[in-house]
Amino acid sequence: MSEVFVHRRRVGTLSRGEPTHRFAYEVGVPESLAVSLLMPVAGSSYPAERLTVLHPVFDMNLPEGALREALNQLFAKALPVFDDLALLEIVGRSLIGRLRFGASAEHLDEVPSQNLRELLSSRGTDGLFADLLRRYARYSGVAGVQPKLLIRDDGTLGTSKFSRVPVGDRLTARGTTHIVKSFDAVRHPGLVSNEFLCLKAARRAGLPVPPVEIASGGHLLIVERFDLKPDGSYLAFEDGCALDGRLSREKYVGSYEQLASTLTGTLRGPDGTATQLAQFFRALVLSVAVRNGDAHRKNFGVVYDDATGWVSLAPTFDIVTTAAYLPNDTLALMLDGTKRWPDAKRLVRFARQRCLLTEKAAREIVAEVIEAVAQVSHDLKDMTELDPRAGEIADRMRTAWAQGIASLKV
Repeated sequence: MSEVFVHRRRVGTLSRGEPTHRFAYEVGVPESLAVSLLMPVAGSSYPAERLTVLHPVFDMNLPEGALREALNQLFAKALPVFDDLALLEIVGRSLIGRLRFGASAEHLDEVPSQNLRELLSSRGTDGLFADLLRRYARYSGVAGVQPKLLIRDDGTLGTSKFSRVPVGDRLTARGTTHIVKSFDAVRHPGLVSNEFLCLKAARRAGLPVPPVEIASGGHLLIVERFDLKPDGSYLAFEDGCALDGRLSREKYVGSYEQLASTLTGTLRGPDGTATQLAQFFRALVLSVAVRNGDAHRKNFGVVYDDATGWVSLAPTFDIVTTAAYLPNDTLALMLDGTKRWPDAKRLVRFARQRCLLTEKAAREIVAEVIEAVAQVSHDLKDMTELDPRAGEIADRMRTAWAQGIASLKV
């Protein structure tokens, strides 16, 4: 059994069940502190819909890949059962979003700090990320196959030109402030510099992107948490799987039309649904332009501060040119009945039918993305300055971006 907290207030209990796990709210929890938009405060408990699995909003942040492997090595022998619920109980004190899990509020978001400026200036060694894994794996409730950790800044990034959270406020935070990403140099060489330039293209294309910096030598990417508030607390976050009642393992299932429909029914607030859907469309066009075949459900999501108030599309994150490693890669989800890369005509039709955009507005977005990617593509020739080993990947990215741009020109 695990107590569930929102903003350090206990809101309910998640209990191991036979055959299904159950979540029940405490009496008197305000509607604003609901654990999920799909699970409003109620008197009756919420059973998980499938045997032995967690509710989607709890499953959403379960570690994957190298992080899950590290946690398995650290804790599997010490626990009678090492399943998803046990894993959530290990990392639940520190997650993306505002949900926390633990026996009490006392140790939630109590994370040791790290000199991130020192990490950025390091040239990288084989043991550096392994050491970070040992120290921070238990504080890293974050999904994704790419090696990544949640880490707390000790204030050294306070003068960063990218930071939007004042260092004084950041230091008062008990929890993590940044996501630190690494990569498998054999399977995905140059992945960090790849993502750094893709995020640069996203920002140039007009998308909101969290503050990001790359380490000397290109071995680490440090991204400020997009859910971090100036007072050190966190916004709620739900990804495109959780919003549709799906588990993370279903992130490649379905279509962008379905995802757009889910967002249309979820987004609300000061910017208006149409503005938010335009941002979603812009992000999709960018993924087509840079040939990002991993724009799956979990790479889109929403943030909110009050479950009864505004709900906005989350900033753009986790975008890479996957075609640099998989030349025949395709879209992550179906679009217009296929996963083939779409041309401008198909995208504009999608924008008109699903994103509340006029044809003129959709074509303007496509043109702006093309221009942004073309501008940042000039930086690919200098990619080896970010990572000396990324020369071949830079060439492949240049080819992929050229193909993406060409496919979008009317």
